[in-house]
Amino acid sequence: MMIKKLSVVATLLLLSVSVAAADKVTVDVLNFSDMDRWVRVTDMICGTVLWEDNLDAQRRLPVELCSGDDGKAKIQLYIRIGCSKNKTILKDGVESGATIQF
Repeated sequence: MMIKKLSVVATLLLLSVSVAAADKVTVDVLNFSDMDRWVRVTDMICGTVLWEDNLDAQRRLPVELCSGDDGKAKIQLYIRIGCSKNKTILKDGVESGATIQF
C-alpha cells in the first residue's frame, strides 16, 4: 500500500514538473544599436527583473519568461539613452523564439 502511494506521489511530481517547464517562453533580447546600452529586462507576468546592466552593442541576451494562460509572455525593457533620456518598451503576446530588439 505504501509503495502504491509513493508511486502516485512520484507520478504527480513528474507531471507538475513537465507542466511548469511548459510555462516558460525563451526569447532573445537584442541590442541592435552600435553602442552599449544600460537596460533593465523585466518579466511582466512573474514580476521578475531578469537583467539590469549594460548590454554590449549588437549582443543577444537569451531570457526565459513566464507565460500566461494563452502560452505567451509579456516583457518590459527600460533603456537609458544618455543622461536624461529614457525609453520603455512593453511587448505583449511574445512567443517562444522571438527576438525583441531595441
